[in-house]
Amino acid sequence: MTMIHRYKSLLILLMAILLLAGGLLSACSKSTNETASSNEPADTASESSSGDGAQPCTKPVELTMFVDATWYPFQDWAGEIPDMITKATCVKPKVTIATDDKQLALMVASGDLPDLVVSFNFKLMSDSKLSLPYNELFPKYAPDVTFDPVKVLVNTVSDGNYYAIRNDFSPESEWKANPYAHMMTAGLAMRKDILEEIGNPPIKTLQDLDNVFTEVKKKHPEIAPLILNPNWQRPYFDVQFGAQGGLVDNGGKIEYYLRQDSVRDSMLYMNSLYRNGFVTSENFAYKNESETEQMMLSGKGFAYTWTYSGADRLTADSKGKLKFVQLAEPLSPKASIVSTGTGGLGIYVTKDNKNLEASVRFLKYLFSEDGWRLAEWGIEGKDWTWNDAGYPVFNYDPQDLTVLKQKGVYWWGVPTETGVGMALGSYKEGSETTRQGEAYDKIISFNPAIGMISPDTDSPEQIIQTNIDNMVKTEVTKVYLAPSAVEAQKAYDELIKKAEKIGMAKLEAWATAQYGPLKEKYDSLKK
Repeated sequence: MTMIHRYKSLLILLMAILLLAGGLLSACSKSTNETASSNEPADTASESSSGDGAQPCTKPVELTMFVDATWYPFQDWAGEIPDMITKATCVKPKVTIATDDKQLALMVASGDLPDLVVSFNFKLMSDSKLSLPYNELFPKYAPDVTFDPVKVLVNTVSDGNYYAIRNDFSPESEWKANPYAHMMTAGLAMRKDILEEIGNPPIKTLQDLDNVFTEVKKKHPEIAPLILNPNWQRPYFDVQFGAQGGLVDNGGKIEYYLRQDSVRDSMLYMNSLYRNGFVTSENFAYKNESETEQMMLSGKGFAYTWTYSGADRLTADSKGKLKFVQLAEPLSPKASIVSTGTGGLGIYVTKDNKNLEASVRFLKYLFSEDGWRLAEWGIEGKDWTWNDAGYPVFNYDPQDLTVLKQKGVYWWGVPTETGVGMALGSYKEGSETTRQGEAYDKIISFNPAIGMISPDTDSPEQIIQTNIDNMVKTEVTKVYLAPSAVEAQKAYDELIKKAEKIGMAKLEAWATAQYGPLKEKYDSLKK
């Protein structure tokens, strides 16, 4: 995992999540969650009926809300779905969308924060100088709300508080209880017409894939056999080699991912794609995924790295001109995924908040099953219906971004969606997305304790990690674009040397010391 800027992608990957079950709750009235059955996603917040007897809302409370995501498609709180959320909560946010990725930091520095902040910047906002902790707010203003203990753990910071319950995370138990929820993974989409033209050859291994690329290059020299989404260049191939990113558990010790032989093999395979003429050198310079998607839609490429919903998304966006299929089955017995995610977007209640009671009421509803389903999926009975097997059936195409924008669904549910909730919104029997989801579920394991290892801002470890990450971003193309396999190996070895010089071993020692207690806490809760 999510996800997820790199998170402009997230919105493309995240799949529909909210609804209003049955009747619409009157503003300021109770929001009732029921314990999820084995076929429904477990609630992020479990609540009992408050029975507060609140009166219908006549004048909503206005709360200022900053959305720290430049890609966010809405500029204000307006439309059918926002209106229904306001009716249910008696809260109407006044929304400001970030103009760049530095705006939030400038707001923090100036001391000018709104009532609520929606952001991926967990480290920045999980600070008692900026935000108020959920573990104090909810007991005071919504004592009937409790959060899953694993979700609490992965959001708790060094001061013992948690300032958000981030989206797109579900405990392993929740995934296992929802067989129709398939975790979003990296994927490879391919042109169906060209596959048929070359005889639909079986693709069971990376060598089979290379053979297909060779055939496409021969028959269609005018197109690229492979186009890489700039936000998803290598993840699909990493999976095939069993490679992980970030920090990795190696026998209880934490290593930086560059030390893995599987990462080296994946990078060297990327180099072979370039040397064989399957991908161009220009592709590694692309920064905007909209550009590469348009290249695919205009017929300039055969295969495209993206997410497990890539084929369905491309088919929907092509408006009938082209059809795409997903390479659904893993291509190696080594293929594996370790999910270390702990969530992405959080909604933070700032210390400048002018109405805490209304803010918690708003959050309570959006974390409730009724709330996130309404915000992300739309209106039950009108936009979707619940299949008793355990998944929503949509009356619109949830892969079509144009439709989502017209309806005003999906994005307002994203900040409080769970991983399982997001995944259920992508389920459709027989779809390309579901085909890959079903296949890749078999190779996924979970270890969010790794994702909880995060250096404090401006700490020596954070500086080391940032410097290594930036170095790799700058230098890795030397591996990809090396003129020979030998030169690619040398370029990879140079990455290791530079990472060592920056302080990789020191970072690993610090991370290993953090990991033991976190893993112990996580293991005790998941049993």
